[in-house]
Amino acid sequence: MQIPAVSIGSAVRRENFDAMIQSVFDSAANLRLVHQNRLITLLISDHYELPQGIRINTKNLSLQSLTVGLRAASRGGILRFDSSPLAIDLRSASVWTCPIPELNTNMQSPDVIQAWSTAWELLNRGQRSKNTEVVGNDLLQLNTGSLLSQRLGKPVMGLISSVESFDLQGATRAAEKMIGLGPGVTPSGDDILIGFLAGLWSTAEEDSMHLSFIHSFADALRQLAKQTNEISRTYLYYAAQGQFSSSLSTLAEAIAMGRQVEQATQNAIRVGHSSGMDSVTGLLIGLCIWNKQIIPHPVTLPSGEREQEVT
Repeated sequence: MQIPAVSIGSAVRRENFDAMIQSVFDSAANLRLVHQNRLITLLISDHYELPQGIRINTKNLSLQSLTVGLRAASRGGILRFDSSPLAIDLRSASVWTCPIPELNTNMQSPDVIQAWSTAWELLNRGQRSKNTEVVGNDLLQLNTGSLLSQRLGKPVMGLISSVESFDLQGATRAAEKMIGLGPGVTPSGDDILIGFLAGLWSTAEEDSMHLSFIHSFADALRQLAKQTNEISRTYLYYAAQGQFSSSLSTLAEAIAMGRQVEQATQNAIRVGHSSGMDSVTGLLIGLCIWNKQIIPHPVTLPSGEREQEVT
């Protein structure tokens, strides 16, 4: 059974490669590249993209037929699996590239500020409704909310103040306290850091000071990522390069343009049980760091004017 791939993330090699199945879920399977200690992800989706993803859009197919440890190989643009009839044709797939590093989001724009505010309100409402352990507003008020929020709150606030002042050591210490913190395949601390990086990349523009700090902080995060699991480490690896999922990048684009933010926010926060919400939390905080409007606690909007707290 040969199925065409619809799209391939820009980080996926086009040439021949060998891999082994690392983990399998209903609509996704992670493949560990041989000799590279890096994952690529086979996805069944009609829209969701990853920089390390190979996306197929086929109903009535479960990836559960693949098993952990099964060998895979791509030869001549066809990805095949040992002991499985499944084959993926990569040859005509389009290449998907994350646009976040090119956004140059202007957080002083009234339209952008309103879009940010809308996304923040929808995020917090969704977190409260779903009763997630991490809630954006709680995270920005020390010793508030769930035990996980309280454990994350102090390093998040330390991360905010350190990055605002370009304190690499302080930012690295804060991130180290967040890495691997929380349950799940991608812990909340990791997801927040991934979203936070997306926010920094979105607003870096061509500012050499900002870009230099991002690259240095990203290098530090690559080292810290050794302390978390392999799947989460993969997302952090690509985030360090300015590469993120399509759900997060679409929301970042919507905020940058100041339109269609409601649907983009809803799509992003629906990813996983709480992973999408945690990543969006990081994104919205990261967007405000270098606009001279540091988010205090209680949170204010990025205009810097004291506003009624969003709940």
